[in-house]
Amino acid sequence: MAMRITTKMMQNTSLRNLNINKYRQEKLTNQLATGKKISRPSDDPVIAIRALKLNASLDKIDQYYEKNAADAESWLKLTDSAISTVNEILSTDVRSNINQACNSYMNADDRKKIIEHLTNAVEEIYSTGNASSAGRSIFTGYRTDMSLTMRTDKKQLNTITEQLTNAAIQKKIFVTTGDLKSINEGNFMDKETTEYDVKTYDIYRIRLAYGDVDIEAVKDANGQPVLDADGKQVYKSNIDLGFMTKAQVTDDNRVKLETGSVTAYVNIDTTKVPVQAVFTDALGTVLQDGAGNDLKLEPGDTMTGPNGETYSYGKDGKITIQNSKTKPEETVTIGSSITKGEDGKSVVKFDEKYKTSLKVDNIYPTGTDDDAYLSVTGEDNADKITYIADTGELLLGENVQKRLAGLSSDTELRVTYDKTNWKENDLDPVHYFYTERTQKDASGKEKVVNYNEKFLEDPTASGKQIIEYDIGNNQSLRVNTTADEVFTHDMGRDMLEVVEMLNEYGSLEESLNTVEKMMKSEKYDEGSDEYKQLELQKKALGEAMTRVGDKINKRCKDLLDDCDGYLDKAQLAGTDCGARGSRLKLIQNRLNAQQTDFGELVSTNEDADYTDLVIQLKSVEMTYNAALSSISYVMQTSLLDFIR
Repeated sequence: MAMRITTKMMQNTSLRNLNINKYRQEKLTNQLATGKKISRPSDDPVIAIRALKLNASLDKIDQYYEKNAADAESWLKLTDSAISTVNEILSTDVRSNINQACNSYMNADDRKKIIEHLTNAVEEIYSTGNASSAGRSIFTGYRTDMSLTMRTDKKQLNTITEQLTNAAIQKKIFVTTGDLKSINEGNFMDKETTEYDVKTYDIYRIRLAYGDVDIEAVKDANGQPVLDADGKQVYKSNIDLGFMTKAQVTDDNRVKLETGSVTAYVNIDTTKVPVQAVFTDALGTVLQDGAGNDLKLEPGDTMTGPNGETYSYGKDGKITIQNSKTKPEETVTIGSSITKGEDGKSVVKFDEKYKTSLKVDNIYPTGTDDDAYLSVTGEDNADKITYIADTGELLLGENVQKRLAGLSSDTELRVTYDKTNWKENDLDPVHYFYTERTQKDASGKEKVVNYNEKFLEDPTASGKQIIEYDIGNNQSLRVNTTADEVFTHDMGRDMLEVVEMLNEYGSLEESLNTVEKMMKSEKYDEGSDEYKQLELQKKALGEAMTRVGDKINKRCKDLLDDCDGYLDKAQLAGTDCGARGSRLKLIQNRLNAQQTDFGELVSTNEDADYTDLVIQLKSVEMTYNAALSSISYVMQTSLLDFIR
């Protein structure tokens, strides 16, 4: 059956086709203007989905390449530059000046220059450690808002715990010079040191990371200084030197603590893990001494055992055994925490290690007095320990040194002390040790902030605060070098020790020049008591200078090896940093290639072909114009035209 076509139908169809043609023209014009195949997902869902995936991948690559990798590259370059500076200072300035210091025939000006150069070298090395990247300190781990060193001189209490091994015990040469360094024309007759009093000793020591540590003068109830038998001021300090021992559990389920010949046991419950002791009731616990005697203690109690040892159970959960019969006197301490068991009884969880602290017998503010070093020499002082505040040295008697040296190489020596006075360029202890820092909060109230608590749990763990950047899918790169890999406390302490020895030699030389000048003057007749005294002092000073010169020579030769060790350490850190930089370069090249490839894929998927668009647009325009012409004819015709 034939369908009737009306004029109106022809007009509607023509207009609809004209609109479609116009839509195509608009679409092509938009593509030509934007350069994109689609402007909305509905234009082509397939292209839209692919565009989302490709652009997401490209955005990740852009983030990795243009931001993360670029930031990592900047960090590594700054680190490498800082390490290179340290290497240059160590290999040139420091090494050459220490080598010159070995020369016993230097004059005062030469020594002055060496002292100046070494002092400046220490400052420059530690200042280099404050290098930053975009305001972030690059050697301080996660604490990028803190500098490596103290920026200014200040007073702030820090309780520092150094975790060492017996490898930290050093042998130091000490020369007794008595009062020879302070001879002048007004007091030379009162100086009694002779050449026979000038002697050389080998002193064993543990040198702390810092000098100028805290001590306090002891005063009586009236606030007057307390003096010893020789009339010298008595000092006290919180210094705690000891070694850590693993808490043992015996076959009969007891914690075993030992101090000297005294062995004590704490009853434990083996159903609890790890080492735990169960109170006999809600208030007290039972300790047993070596004789099997029960010593019941409640929190806060102290009692004396059968062998004269003192047992204490602190309210903070610490059990302490003090043995005064050992040499040096020992104090064993194990910490614990108290909880309630399911049965309602109190349960105490002990630390996995306990500490044996050795009593420090002598405390001196400075080491300028020969007595400080002589206090650990000879058989009578073989069990003594001396602490010198300004040098930060723990001097060990021969028996103490042998005992600590006899410990296994993995035994932890632990030294805790206070330091309040800080100077500019002192290394900040929070980057190296467990530190309890007293500081003020926003309200001005003092509080204690603990740093690096995990160091106490496991000193063998690196504890490094590694910063890694994501520079690819499931790919990261370490960008930071931690302070301990380059900057050590010994590095500066060794150089400043050379400075101190050169100053000591200079003081003796100055005294010798004074004596010789006095002898050449006509003020004192040969044969007079004064002249004879000057002759004795000249011999004593000559002997002292010879011995101190030998000490400087030997110490500096050893320091050359140490300096090579510091240089090797810094070079190793630099090599590691360079290797990471090389790896980053390879990754950047790959990311660059990926960025190009994905950019091309995105372009292929989204970008329009301008040549093809122009041809299509011209074709559409021609079609549109032709359609307009034909439609104008159709629109002019109506039903009336056919009726006529």
